Amino acid sequence: MVGGIIIVDEALLLRYYSGEVTADEKVSIEQWLSKSEENRKMAKDIYYLCFAVDTLQTMKSVDSHEALIKVKKTVKNRRRLSPFMWVQRIAAVLFIPLLLGTILNALKEEPVEYMEIRTTPGMVASVDLPDGTKVWLNSDSYLRHPVKFTGETRDVVLKGEAYFKVTRNEKAPFRVNTKADMQIEVLGTEFNIDAYDENPYVTTTLISGSVKVNYFDENNQGENLVMKPGQKVFYDEYSRKIALSEPFIPAEVAWKDGKIILRNTSLEETLKLLSRRFNVDFVLRNKALKDNYFTGTFEKQQLPRILEHLRISSNIRYRIVDPKAGDEGLKERSKVELY
Repeated sequence: MVGGIIIVDEALLLRYYSGEVTADEKVSIEQWLSKSEENRKMAKDIYYLCFAVDTLQTMKSVDSHEALIKVKKTVKNRRRLSPFMWVQRIAAVLFIPLLLGTILNALKEEPVEYMEIRTTPGMVASVDLPDGTKVWLNSDSYLRHPVKFTGETRDVVLKGEAYFKVTRNEKAPFRVNTKADMQIEVLGTEFNIDAYDENPYVTTTLISGSVKVNYFDENNQGENLVMKPGQKVFYDEYSRKIALSEPFIPAEVAWKDGKIILRNTSLEETLKLLSRRFNVDFVLRNKALKDNYFTGTFEKQQLPRILEHLRISSNIRYRIVDPKAGDEGLKERSKVELY
């Protein structure tokens, strides 16, 4: 338990299946199980492990010679048993080997192997998934996917920002799992997701086709919303509320082509885009500068050229602070002061 919140991990799941959890822990585990297929898969693996250990311990405690004598006595006295009791006795003898066979079959299931892709700050990369889906990963992002998609769904995990061009498969929906237990489910379409850990929100922008956004509302009830092309969903991680808008789509996805498109964009949002694109930190010395908005398209321009555009259009002054080397020789991120 951390800060009054019950953390569901392997140890707690083992106690859960052994019947050793409190009422509060049981409620927390059942809520956790209902949130995602990945959680249920993890719990299933723990269940099989717990069940297998218990069964093997039971078998080790049985004296096979003594058990055989008891079975012979049962056969000898079978005429005194009713048919129903006889069936019960047979079932009891066969139960353990039958149970062990079931567990062994489950453990023989081919384990799922995963690939993890990470992009370094300031870099953009693209990757082809096993089903033909194309993914562009923005700066400082993470994607986890199976080496081979099997089963009824195609599940991936995203941290950061990515643009998906999903190969259509009606028999196996494609699902992107993000923080705050938010999930985007599609059959085949193009869309953008922004789910960086440092931001208190998750956004989804639909380019074509349709997607279903699965989320939990302020009452922790499962909800979903079907989006239309050109729409953007903003999900607040703390209030758990959804907001819909219709943004300028080219600006939303320009990053995957190495562009920065501003269209009446606030200074605060502009600095976020530049910080991610060039891996720099901005320090705003004059808070009044937040009232500035910018419009423009930048393709292959370096940061000083863009800063000059901001200076000319709004009289913003800036100073680039060179990074200093740390104790281990590693340099800090560059800083840009605006005043």
